[in-house]
Amino acid sequence: METKRKKIWIIWVVLAAVALVAIGAVCALYRGLRPFLRVEAGASLPEIAAIAQEGDRYEKEYGTLPVGLHTVRVIHGSVRLPVLVRVRDTVAPTAQARELTIPYGTTTAPDKLVSRIRDAGVVSVTFSEPFDFGRIGDFPVTIVLKDASNNRAEVDSVLHIRACREEVFAEAGAPLPTAEDFLLDGVQATFVGDLREEMMHHIGSYPVSFRLQNGQIAESKLVVSDTTPPTGESAFLWVRPDEPFTPEQLVDRAQDETTLTFAFAKEPDRSLMRAQSVTVRMTDEGGNTADVVSTLAISHVEPITVEISDEPLDAQAFGEALDIVLSEPFVPEVPGIYSISATVNGKPDFALVTAIDTTAPTVQKREDAALYTRHPTSPDAAFAASDLSPVTLEWLQEPDWEKEGEQTVRVRALDRYENETELTETVMLEPDTEPPVLYGVVNRIAYVDEPIAYLAEVYAEDGVDGRTEVAVASEVVPNQEGSYQVVYTSTDASGNTASAACTFKLVKSMVTEEEVRGLARDVLGSIVTDDMVAAEQLKAVFNYVRGHVHYVGNSDKSDWRKEAARGFKTGKGDCFTFYSVTRALLDELEIDYMSVTRKGGRTRHYWVIVNIGTGWYHFDPTIAPHHKHKCFMWTNKQCQVKPYFWRYEQSSFPEIATDPFDYDAVVKAERSGTLP
Repeated sequence: METKRKKIWIIWVVLAAVALVAIGAVCALYRGLRPFLRVEAGASLPEIAAIAQEGDRYEKEYGTLPVGLHTVRVIHGSVRLPVLVRVRDTVAPTAQARELTIPYGTTTAPDKLVSRIRDAGVVSVTFSEPFDFGRIGDFPVTIVLKDASNNRAEVDSVLHIRACREEVFAEAGAPLPTAEDFLLDGVQATFVGDLREEMMHHIGSYPVSFRLQNGQIAESKLVVSDTTPPTGESAFLWVRPDEPFTPEQLVDRAQDETTLTFAFAKEPDRSLMRAQSVTVRMTDEGGNTADVVSTLAISHVEPITVEISDEPLDAQAFGEALDIVLSEPFVPEVPGIYSISATVNGKPDFALVTAIDTTAPTVQKREDAALYTRHPTSPDAAFAASDLSPVTLEWLQEPDWEKEGEQTVRVRALDRYENETELTETVMLEPDTEPPVLYGVVNRIAYVDEPIAYLAEVYAEDGVDGRTEVAVASEVVPNQEGSYQVVYTSTDASGNTASAACTFKLVKSMVTEEEVRGLARDVLGSIVTDDMVAAEQLKAVFNYVRGHVHYVGNSDKSDWRKEAARGFKTGKGDCFTFYSVTRALLDELEIDYMSVTRKGGRTRHYWVIVNIGTGWYHFDPTIAPHHKHKCFMWTNKQCQVKPYFWRYEQSSFPEIATDPFDYDAVVKAERSGTLP
């Protein structure tokens, strides 16, 4: 037994020695290195310098380790050694409180009452105790945060449970809000108290209550505001001297959703015996303002209203109680309000007259009415309306424009002030059988190898259609001298056709168009100014040609441009020279003219007719020993002073105006823009 014990003791001694040797060896290996580490969850391993010697390193990048026991490798000196790492979570979660509002009758999760939860692991979020959602109010709640390591934290927040909105905003005058406008979605409740329509017409804050199904009372507010300015219209107010009046009397149709107050922007002059403008400022409960400018009349004479007339107004129209004398005659021809100076009982005063038009126009059929098939036109062609105000005529029942013969029609005459007259009548539609008339188809000169303006000075006019298109058929060979026939044709809307022919003589150009235009521009630069109207320009051209060109009895009538250049440069020539210089200047001014040649006689004579919107007139600046008449814008009758001199083929030209040309009146009309 003793021997056995001795053997056991020897074994333990040997084991202890081996253990000591092993521990010594391990200690020698781990000298300067911590073999065991504690790390908080979520944290990284400590820097190697904190647990090992200089030059040591982790075997690899370990990153963040989960909770538990882990082995990591460290290169320690020349050996690779394991290090035990215990990762523990000892820190409680954190979060920020977040107040929350929810509708009555709903629930919410506790995590909705916190934000920014921070922890190394998964966190559970619960109420500290069960919460009763079946009520309204502001409730403090405690939210419990617990992580996987059983670390625990509490966060205090507030849960607001609402059945309705705190405030409902409405504009004054809007429809009265309903319960749905106040209650949150899904909430069932009934009004408590009285929500009245009159609240919508006064700004303010009105309490509104609701009873919930659990008996609780929910409070809200109706806030009525007024941001819309009032509206009103100008009014006319007549008062006698010393008669009181208020600003409100000077506004018509004042309107706002809240109560209005009225004040004068500037106090009117109550001693002023005439009409004056007065500004009234309207202010509503919201402080919004609007100004209305009205008319105040202070007079002994009560204003009157009369029908428009072309006769002077009689003082008796104002009544016989006053001794009223008008300062000057007044004719109420146009509707409006008029202030008329007068004396009343011998003292200065005034009277206001409102002229109105309530009289319907008169309509009658024209005796010279002419309506044509396939030519729809306004009723003015068949009917005439008369009224003191401007009148328009319109068809109520138009004729069938494709049908000949007598037809029944209806027209309406409407004046500017909506007075109307209707008339039923018969009219006769006839076919248009007359062709257009071609004007200006006369023999002409043109130039070889230059564009030919066939339609210059040529147009067609139809008695029914007015101006009609003109077609040209030409035999001209543009690069060869000679005489060629040119045929003009025009057809109206009814198919009536007119044709006329003339001869175009092509000659070689001796003077270029640009040279003649340059000479004309030079002259116009010295005789015409930018502010001249057409009549004044014509007078300047007439005076220049008549004073510059001297009659010598010869010219080259085969080339008007050559003769124009001669006239500009030498100031010598005959009637063809006068005509050519005139033509060049009118071309440059872009004034409508047509060239005319005398019909018959031993010699030829040349001049132009012009139209500046007044109709056609003769324009001939020629002056000669045998002819000194100043033919400036003459009629045919005026030209009879020398009948043979201005005799021409009238059928080839438009009708000449019959009224003498009134130079001063035309200039005035042109300047005022009233020339037709």
